[in-house]
Amino acid sequence: MELIFSKKFKKQARKLTQNKPHLKDKINKVLMDFSENERKSIYYRKKLQGKYIGNEELQAGGDTRIIVRINESNTKAVLRFIGTRSRLF
Repeated sequence: MELIFSKKFKKQARKLTQNKPHLKDKINKVLMDFSENERKSIYYRKKLQGKYIGNEELQAGGDTRIIVRINESNTKAVLRFIGTRSRLF
C-alpha cells in the first residue's frame, strides 16, 4: 500500500518527535508494518466514528495515535493526523 503524508501529519510528527525523539523509530516501524500488512497490521486498531468517520486508527506506542484514510481500492492510505489520544479526541 502506498502511504501519502498530509502536510498536517508531517507538521504534527515533526513537533511530536522533537519532544519524544525515541518515537521516530517507533512511528517508522508502525508505518512500515501498516504499508505491508494493511488492516492485518498489529498496530491497526479500528475504524473511527464521530468527527473522524471514514478514517481508521493506528496505535504507535503508548497513547500515540495515527489517523489514516484508506481509499476504496485499498491501494493508497493518506496519513492525516498524529498525536496523543487526548489531543486528537
